[in-house]
Amino acid sequence: MRSVADNQTAALSLGVHVKMVFALSWAIASVVCAMSGIILGIIDGINVHQLSDVGLKVFPVVILGGLESIGGAIIGGIIIGLVETFTGGYVSPSLSEVVPYILLVLILLLKPYGLFGLKEIERV
Repeated sequence: MRSVADNQTAALSLGVHVKMVFALSWAIASVVCAMSGIILGIIDGINVHQLSDVGLKVFPVVILGGLESIGGAIIGGIIIGLVETFTGGYVSPSLSEVVPYILLVLILLLKPYGLFGLKEIERV
């Protein structure tokens, strides 16, 4: 999977079946997603409004930390969680839902690839 993600043409020339690797990676992602959805449904019950809140909170966390960095996503989650908590406790509870997006815009103005994102320049 790493070789196909890095260079599809080189992997294909070495005999790796690229379409099969793509299909396998999508299948693995689908199974993991289905299992996590089942576990989340068992633990909290199925509530559409609650799931949309989780999805909307994940977006600024991932973009803030950087799309390529798992550690950045963890740090971004901690930052967003603290900012939401402090805003809800000290300023206004209704403003705590908007502040992550304001912080996201401010960070992206300073660092367009997120806090730990990598700026890769591909020369051809």
